[in-house]
Amino acid sequence: MATKNYIRLASSPQVSALSTGVFASVDLSAFVDPLHSLAFHIVSADIQLTQSTAPYGLCNSSTTAANGNAIGMQFATGAQVAMLRPNDGKVIYHKFASYVVDADAVTSWTEETFHVQTLWPEGYIAVVDNLTAMIQGTANLNSADFRMTYTITGYQKKVSANQLASLLVAQTQS
Repeated sequence: MATKNYIRLASSPQVSALSTGVFASVDLSAFVDPLHSLAFHIVSADIQLTQSTAPYGLCNSSTTAANGNAIGMQFATGAQVAMLRPNDGKVIYHKFASYVVDADAVTSWTEETFHVQTLWPEGYIAVVDNLTAMIQGTANLNSADFRMTYTITGYQKKVSANQLASLLVAQTQS
């Protein structure tokens, strides 16, 4: 039985303007080689919005925007410039969150997540060499001191020629 050598990719790019979105490129070229039928089998992913100066990176309610600020976070194959729907065949992971301020001025975050295993029960087999990590919101937060922190975990996997061809078509079409 072959041993799986898990690989964890992580980054924490600065968020400049949440309303226009932050789209960070994730280079998989060291792990994907279509000529040799090598793919990157993604088994888990996560994205968080963190605050650089707040204790432990948590978002501080005093620096958060007004009621109803919605935020979408996702990984998708290719070089994306806009958020995609979770049911798009290119979406690997999707999370959305909303900052809620009720009538009593009680504030809270609520979020829902479509994990890799939710969207792709066997994991996502990437054969393209680029993913996009993205975060976008309906309004900017009051502080520009935020980061998008993400992680991807997976391993290299050999795929058949037929599977490679099928995956390349699905992951590169517009």
